[in-house]
Amino acid sequence: MSTSLTVERDLLIPMRDGVKLATDIYRPAAAGRYPVLVHRTPYSKDDWWVVGTLMFSPVAAVERGYVVVVQDSRGRFKSEGEWVPFFCEGSDGYDTVEWAAAQPWSDGRVGIYGSSYNGVTTIQALVAAPPHLKACVSYMTGANYHQGWVYSGGAFELAFNLWWALHQGWDTVSRLGLNEPELEQMLARLTLGVTEPREAIRHLPQLNHPLFQGGIARYYDEWLAHPKYDGYWEQVDAVAHAVNIKVPVLQISCWYDGFLKGHLDLNEALKSHPDRRVRDTHELVIGPWEHMSYLGVRKSAAGEREFGPAAVSGPTMVAPLALEWFDRWVAEKQTAAPGAKRVRYFVMGSNAWHEADAWPPPHTATRYYLRSGGRANTRCGDGVLETEAPGNEPADSYVYDPASPVPTAGGRSMAPSLCPAGVQDQAEVEQRDDVLVYTAPRLTVPLTIAGPVSVALFASSSAPDTDFTGKLVDVQPDGYCAGIAEGIIRARYRNGMDREVLLTPGEVVELSIDLLAVAHTFQTGHRVRLEISSSNFPKYDRNLNVAAPLAAVSAADMRRAAQQVFHERRRASYITLPVVS
Repeated sequence: MSTSLTVERDLLIPMRDGVKLATDIYRPAAAGRYPVLVHRTPYSKDDWWVVGTLMFSPVAAVERGYVVVVQDSRGRFKSEGEWVPFFCEGSDGYDTVEWAAAQPWSDGRVGIYGSSYNGVTTIQALVAAPPHLKACVSYMTGANYHQGWVYSGGAFELAFNLWWALHQGWDTVSRLGLNEPELEQMLARLTLGVTEPREAIRHLPQLNHPLFQGGIARYYDEWLAHPKYDGYWEQVDAVAHAVNIKVPVLQISCWYDGFLKGHLDLNEALKSHPDRRVRDTHELVIGPWEHMSYLGVRKSAAGEREFGPAAVSGPTMVAPLALEWFDRWVAEKQTAAPGAKRVRYFVMGSNAWHEADAWPPPHTATRYYLRSGGRANTRCGDGVLETEAPGNEPADSYVYDPASPVPTAGGRSMAPSLCPAGVQDQAEVEQRDDVLVYTAPRLTVPLTIAGPVSVALFASSSAPDTDFTGKLVDVQPDGYCAGIAEGIIRARYRNGMDREVLLTPGEVVELSIDLLAVAHTFQTGHRVRLEISSSNFPKYDRNLNVAAPLAAVSAADMRRAAQQVFHERRRASYITLPVVS
């Protein structure tokens, strides 16, 4: 059965402060009142690749009986106002939902959806809680934008933030009212940043980056000026304001996404939500992909690893999930299947989907201790991971030089012109003198983990501040070292992201490195490995080993740091793995 549709273009919808946002309406041609789905984007509502191919096409939704409202975010493309990432999306999303509910083609029931930054517009509207909002679908996005978007473990997500700000600069430049010579000069600067990003990424100090002079990305310096979690970030922290959520939420994420933390944290908040309806209806799907998988042609891959046809991402997977979700909670014409589980996650290594009543599934938190392997100092694979705690073994040491940082090799990175994401071989990285490597014995039976992964590290440094990184690796029989999960802690934030406590050089402190979560099977013949170091560049900015605010420090101020990692009876460092039977 064919469906005729009507498309209204470039309506200017007023927000509460009078700013008008450019909006397109896709609706059935037949007169009537229909449920509405809202999609808001800073990437241009006129770009069909953004609007129609990442989750589902508005045309498909119209054929299913919905009106779809697609809108340029404030200060972007055809919309009025100034764009400040994160901060305008809650109120604008609220106003847009309520406007849509009041239109003559609307039956008053509204859902909202989006991926990546389009997911920011979704989640911010969700916590703003417009009265006519009935359901939400978010895909590969964030929730606490301080942790798991702009910063991670206190370290600045340099590669992604620089790459993303550069790509948003093109539309911003066109709105600055520059004369022709000024415009050409600024566009040339942006082009250089995009085509020669490795020079841009090493520029110090980070504040007042020459690429962003003239108003291209004012928010970039604002982010650098707020390295701690403070009131600036709390305003837009959806996890902190999750109590305001009033509707069912479907989250879709993946193991190699830089925004994974946002989904995990919001899931935890929804599990303890005071409203039983919200608490008992939210669902979570986690696949094996990287963030760029659904944007490209390798939709079932992450880096060098192909997960097969069951793992296809993008609209092939998301469209039926999202539209069925809206059928259930917005159009109210479908109910959940009896006994359906609310969590679906992909176990890498065995490459199979599993279901559970909640995330994480039941597991045993198992400690694997860092051991010296009988040598005075662990080097290039000498270290051992064992479930038995160490005795009095000598500390391992290395020198971290920010002028020669450990290069990013895969993982949860999102800057394709700067560093590859997903599964990449860690073998070359592990040969460096500033990477400690600890390996468990070869497995005689498969080992499956599903849940949170963390490292408890007893360490010292000669510097007043430094970083420590952890990376979980699956060592295959052929020698390929597949990165599974990684994390970082900036030592000055070891007591919490809302406070700074510098190190006393030489003092031994306990640090917790959050590797977030993963579901993975280490097959028979494989080995579990942990890497410890102090940099992962350019994914994270380099800690220059100084006490001063890092964003303002120049290259001349950087210092080397002598690092020690302890594994003895009263200072036992270990990684905790969530082992499932």
